[in-house]
Amino acid sequence: MWPWGHLAVGYLCYVAAIKLRSEGEQTLFTLVAVAVGTQFPDLIDKPLAWSTTILPSGRSFAHSLITATLIIGIVYWIGQRLDSEEGALAFGIGYLSHSIFDLGPRVVFGFLTGDLSQLKWTTYLLWPLLPSPPYPHDSSFHEHFIALTLDPYMITQLVLLGVAVAVWIITGMPGVTEIQQRVKNHLHRERETDH
Repeated sequence: MWPWGHLAVGYLCYVAAIKLRSEGEQTLFTLVAVAVGTQFPDLIDKPLAWSTTILPSGRSFAHSLITATLIIGIVYWIGQRLDSEEGALAFGIGYLSHSIFDLGPRVVFGFLTGDLSQLKWTTYLLWPLLPSPPYPHDSSFHEHFIALTLDPYMITQLVLLGVAVAVWIITGMPGVTEIQQRVKNHLHRERETDH
């Protein structure tokens, strides 16, 4: 999945979690937290696998549910101490959605039709206990971007991004008011110091 697909899915999962729990709200902080969470596994694994040989694959260490559990646990612990549990939850939802949705439609549909050969593509979820699968286009950023095509999976991700933007607009464009208020306050403080 591409970054915009991860962002869309993670955001929609977070909005669904707010609705299901009947608590929490979209704020600038929680939206940044979910956005960072949706990109976090790739920000760690891709450079360490593609720019160096520290990791075996662009889906290994940070994509693993073992690592995710540890990192989300640490982030939640920090969130409790800083009274930011909602931000930690948003990060965790974004992070987990990334790892799970990287399975892709072929694997999911394979499972639904009883094709157990698709299990070989799920092993990154338990890395390092299981090896990462040999992904095509998993050796460099250049190779990955050259493989970009406007196929049905890409179109689906773009549609999901459109749905996410629509949900964000419908829910009042959370975060925008906070940014506007911060800019106003900053400009007001600058004017006061100039006088």
